[in-house]
Amino acid sequence: MQMETSAEHYSLALLVAAVLTVSVVAIHYEALRVFSGLHPRRWSGRVNIGFLIVCIILVHCLEAMVFALGFWLCDHGLGLGGLTGKGELSPFVYIYFALETFTTQSLGDIYPVGASRLIASIEPLVGLILIGWSTSFTFVMMRRDWHMDQEEEAERRAGL
Repeated sequence: MQMETSAEHYSLALLVAAVLTVSVVAIHYEALRVFSGLHPRRWSGRVNIGFLIVCIILVHCLEAMVFALGFWLCDHGLGLGGLTGKGELSPFVYIYFALETFTTQSLGDIYPVGASRLIASIEPLVGLILIGWSTSFTFVMMRRDWHMDQEEEAERRAGL
């Protein structure tokens, strides 16, 4: 697959990467803001944290899908290159590649070509930072919920 990879193509790929990055950071920020406001008192800290973890995983999957859309757009609309590898490139292959790149797993069976390689180089950085952000957020929420569980247990023991 031969394609043009001029400075203009790489500049456009960098712009696409910037738009994708800002988009997923905004999604992540808003999701964590919503999650921090949710605190069903009827649930225990364990259930709250379990629910939070599932929600955060779903948000990370959504963020990877935003990158998948970017790879698809580079391949089918912007002429910046796309993905290649074994088998046919269905929409699910773009999602698969974006998920494995976001999480830095990258098995190498699918790989980017052309200027879209720049996006595939930036996505793992974004994924690592957002996963780290989720980790620290989860830690803060665990402390909050476990502290509240301990207070409720102390009140129950005191007969309040």
